[in-house]
Amino acid sequence: MTDITCKVNGKAVTVPKGTTVLEATRKAGFDVPHFCYHPGLSKPANCRMCLVDASNSPKPIPSCYIDAAPDVEYTTESEHVREMRRAILEFILLNHPIDCPICDQSGECELQDNYFDYSLQKSRLATPKVHKPKAKPLSDKIMFDGERCIVCTRCVRFTDEIVGKSEIGVAYRGEHSEISLFNDQPLSNPYQMNIVDICPVGALTSQDFRFKCRVWFMKTVESVCDQCARGCSVHLDHHNGEVMRYRPRENRQVNDWWMCDFGRMSYKGLHDNRVLAPVVRQGDKPARATWAEAIAAAQGALGAAAPDKIAVVVSATLDCEALYAVRQLRAALPKLRAFATGRPDGHDQDDILLRNDKNPNRRGLTEILGELPGADALAAEVKAGRVTHVVALGEGLPVKAVSGARFVAAAVSHVEPIVEAAQVVLPLQSHAEHDGTFVNFEGHVQRFQGGIPGLGEALAGWSVVARLAKALGHDLGLSSDGGAFKALARDVAAFAGMTHVNLGATGRPLGSGGPETTTPTASTAQAAAPANP
Repeated sequence: MTDITCKVNGKAVTVPKGTTVLEATRKAGFDVPHFCYHPGLSKPANCRMCLVDASNSPKPIPSCYIDAAPDVEYTTESEHVREMRRAILEFILLNHPIDCPICDQSGECELQDNYFDYSLQKSRLATPKVHKPKAKPLSDKIMFDGERCIVCTRCVRFTDEIVGKSEIGVAYRGEHSEISLFNDQPLSNPYQMNIVDICPVGALTSQDFRFKCRVWFMKTVESVCDQCARGCSVHLDHHNGEVMRYRPRENRQVNDWWMCDFGRMSYKGLHDNRVLAPVVRQGDKPARATWAEAIAAAQGALGAAAPDKIAVVVSATLDCEALYAVRQLRAALPKLRAFATGRPDGHDQDDILLRNDKNPNRRGLTEILGELPGADALAAEVKAGRVTHVVALGEGLPVKAVSGARFVAAAVSHVEPIVEAAQVVLPLQSHAEHDGTFVNFEGHVQRFQGGIPGLGEALAGWSVVARLAKALGHDLGLSSDGGAFKALARDVAAFAGMTHVNLGATGRPLGSGGPETTTPTASTAQAAAPANP
């Protein structure tokens, strides 16, 4: 692609031909305010906030719409440009309500930020403001405030262009224009909550997050949605040890700027029905235990079993660090049997983001441990008496698969049926409570960061496996999340050269860690992992 060179505020910048003036100014290090522009949507240039002066135009140009031209100088910070922005803001704010003290968007509002940057002038309106619908639900997930809306049409373009389902539009004209549902039918697409994220003001708010917490009270970490094999990059916002919401995080290699509503709302499950402490069952009575007591109970049962009759079951919901710990355990106990489980498949896959595979790390499991037999194979082995002792790690193992086993230990984060069948239950941390990595279905490795302390006495998966291994006489040499991933990168070619740090915010494809690596395959991972005897 041909490059062109232009100037922005006297600074030369070279960009590919076809780059908009707004994008060129950003590359030059200058910020141009805007409302209607979004990099993932079409460019209507209707808000005019991004006007800049150009040496080849007698009039200001909309920088979000017009491509940068060679040898042209663009001015974004002159007093003339700032005066234009003040005038545009006065026009936009003419009928805007002073809702900032009670608006959920306060602290994240682009209109509020631009007012402080460019306006700070009193309203000159001498007549009553135009009133529009207040607190009008567009669905059970989204509330609309027509008076706050600046009619940037980001929401309209999202439903048209990304979802492909024209559910909303602009009704009326001039200062009476407002966003409206078609035929008063509520929004029904599974990505509708993205319009809350892209709304530059407080016109569209989440009914779930509405009046829940001021944004400046929350802290944010970079995380990954664990609800399907897509692995959308997300912001995890938390406050006082509680996850308050998920928001999509831009990652052009995975999810662009979006995420589905189901994944967004899954944060609620991080705190519900959690296993908070170790439990040891004595007869029919479960009793709370210390970690030392629970590990000792598991060691006593496993130590007395024939080595080739012990099975470890790993879930495709586990992070790579926990799976690597299992790989090391299998190397220390070569007769240990291994099986895989996970969440059942869904039936909602589409061409946007959703996948039928509801496990965030099935690809990572295959790369680290190879192809493993599933729950049906385990059930057959237990029934035949070839497996008598089972250690289940992560969610998704059906109780029927271990029916008839003499001993079951389950390390899980949430209460599920396997807990009732286990003699020893160990609490696992969720991905919101420790650092780790997932590999999505396309082989993209992403790091997630822990935002809140571990609930109760829960531990990360690698730590649980390391404790079990040590009780059985084998030190895996793992002491931290980052250390476990570093060891994984050393031992598994697909991850070679990667660290939690150099994965960055957007992650890296498998096999991209260094020049010495080769393209990984399931067969090479299978060859590297111990086989079931």
